[in-house]
Amino acid sequence: MCGSHDGVEVHHIRHLKDLKVRGRAAKPAWAQMMAARHRKTLVVCRVCHEGIHYSGRPSRQNS
Repeated sequence: MCGSHDGVEVHHIRHLKDLKVRGRAAKPAWAQMMAARHRKTLVVCRVCHEGIHYSGRPSRQNS
């Protein structure tokens, strides 16, 4: 998400259908990337991974 290659982790969802929840506001960038790739996993740095879990969006910005 941010372009970092340090301390990478894998974010995982159980089902692709979980990315398409009705009534949810605009999808965060990480959900859009996973849906576009039709993948249940996304490789992100630790900081972005924590951001996804705690706030729904990565903490770092692209450099």
